[in-house]
Amino acid sequence: MLIKHIETCIRENKKAVLATVISKEGSSYRQIGAKSIILEDGTIQGVLSGGCIEEDLSEHAKDVFLTGKPKEILYDLRNEEDAPWGMGVGCNGAVMIWLGLIDPIENYHEASKILEALKNQYEGTDSFLVGTVLTSSNEKILPLNTFLPLEDEEFEKNGVVEDFLYLVQGELVNTTLFIEELKPTPNVVVFGAGQDAQSVVEQINQLQWKVTVVDHRPGYLSEANFPNADQLYLVRRGEFPAGISFNHNTFAVLMTHHFENDLNYLKGLIQKNISYIGLLGPKKRYMLLKERLEMDGLSIKEAENHIYTPIGLDIGSETPEEIALSIAAEILSLRKRISKRCLKSKKIKVYS
Repeated sequence: MLIKHIETCIRENKKAVLATVISKEGSSYRQIGAKSIILEDGTIQGVLSGGCIEEDLSEHAKDVFLTGKPKEILYDLRNEEDAPWGMGVGCNGAVMIWLGLIDPIENYHEASKILEALKNQYEGTDSFLVGTVLTSSNEKILPLNTFLPLEDEEFEKNGVVEDFLYLVQGELVNTTLFIEELKPTPNVVVFGAGQDAQSVVEQINQLQWKVTVVDHRPGYLSEANFPNADQLYLVRRGEFPAGISFNHNTFAVLMTHHFENDLNYLKGLIQKNISYIGLLGPKKRYMLLKERLEMDGLSIKEAENHIYTPIGLDIGSETPEEIALSIAAEILSLRKRISKRCLKSKKIKVYS
C-alpha cells in the first residue's frame, strides 16, 4: 500500500518519487490518477503499466532524485515502430506521467500533505478534490509539485486545468493544475471468522480495500487468522456491532454458516444505508431468512435491491479462494457500475 511506503519514507527521512498518471488517450493499463512509488534504490511499489514502462520510469526518477525537480513524461505506445525506448510494446494508447519528489528532509510539510490526503481517502467516506501544481508563474511562492487541497471549486474531475489563478500570500499565481478526485476506499465488513472468511480477507487486502471481520468467537477472531484485516470486531452472540460505521461506501459479506447469526446480522444491515449485502448460501436459505424477518415485523422490501445471494459472480467457484475471488469481483463490478460480461464482448473505441 502506498500509504505505508510514504509513512516509512517520512519516518526514516528517505526520499521517494510519486508517479501519477495525469492524462491518457486510447487504451492504457491504468486510469488517470493511478499512482506508484519509486524508491531511491529503484524499487517500484505499485504499477502504472503491465511492466512496459516501469524500467524507464525508474531511470527518469533518478533525475528527480538528483535535481529535486519534477518531470512530465509522455509514453505514446500507439505505434510499435515509434516506441521511444525501442520496446515496441504497442499498447495502443498514450499516457502522461508526472514524477514528483517526496522529500521529508527538505520539505516535510509537503510530504505530510500528500500522506494526509491519501489517509483521508483510505479512512474517509466522501470524495474530495486535490490539485498538483504542474506549472507556476511564480515558483518562489508556489513551487512545482505543490499539493493543494481544493474546496468548493468546480472542476472537471481527473484532468489537467490550464491558466488557473491561485491566490498565494496575497498574490495571484497563474498555474496549470492536475486535478484529481480522491474517492473513498471501499470498506468491506465480513461477518463470520471461519476459514473461508480468511480467503475473502486476503483477496480484499490484495485490492487495498479496508476490511473488518465481525464474530462472537474470540478463538476464531484473531490476528493470527486475519493478519491483514484493518479491524477485528468481537461481539456477543446475538448482538449487532454498534461501533462500526455503515454508509454508502460499505459492502457487507455474510458468511457465518449459521442461520440465526445471519438472521441477526441481516436484521441490522437492512436498516443501514449500504450499497451491498452479500449472503452466502442458496436462494432457498435466503427466502427462509426473509420469511423470518417478516414474521418479526421487519420489511426487507427497500433493502432487497442491495441484497445479493447467492453471493459472488458465477465463475464456477468451488474452493474458498475461488469463492473469495467471485465475491471481490462482484463488489468491484457494482462499485465501478460496469457490466459483468467478458471483455471480449465489450465494444471499444478506435483511436487513429
